[in-house]
Amino acid sequence: MKFEDYVELDSSTIGLSAVFAAAVTIATMAISIPIGFGFLNFGEIVIYTAAFLFGGTVGGLAGGVGAGAADVLLGYPMWAPITLVGKGLEGFIVGHLAGKSLRSKAIAVAIGAPFMIAAYVLTTAVLYGIPAAGPELAADVLQAGLGFAIAVPLSKLLEDRLPELR
Repeated sequence: MKFEDYVELDSSTIGLSAVFAAAVTIATMAISIPIGFGFLNFGEIVIYTAAFLFGGTVGGLAGGVGAGAADVLLGYPMWAPITLVGKGLEGFIVGHLAGKSLRSKAIAVAIGAPFMIAAYVLTTAVLYGIPAAGPELAADVLQAGLGFAIAVPLSKLLEDRLPELR
């Protein structure tokens, strides 16, 4: 398999990725609830929605670039590389594995979300100590679950209204 078999970089994919990255940045910054050493935000909803609607390339770029940009803009630039990788992999995996059914989307999130969760929990443990990793784990699992619960009906609603983009 070649890189091109997994990643599509035509002009519409790049454009959609940019729009969704901006939406992830806005959702992350607009609704951000401090929890422990991090924060719970609504960016996950947009990452999963992008991944469900447009696949792994858009989901990965939107997640990594959008959430990483929010880290920088919110004053946490040291987290941006972790976010770029963790949320980028999460969006990429979810987008590549999610099918049309609720079950396939749930499985995709169950496989993709642990990449984001591991990135943040391990980084938190290294930076702040192992006791801080517990609250981080709880917040990340909650964020992934909430993101999934809202992204499924949202993506279905958008799918019916954006057929020409698919």
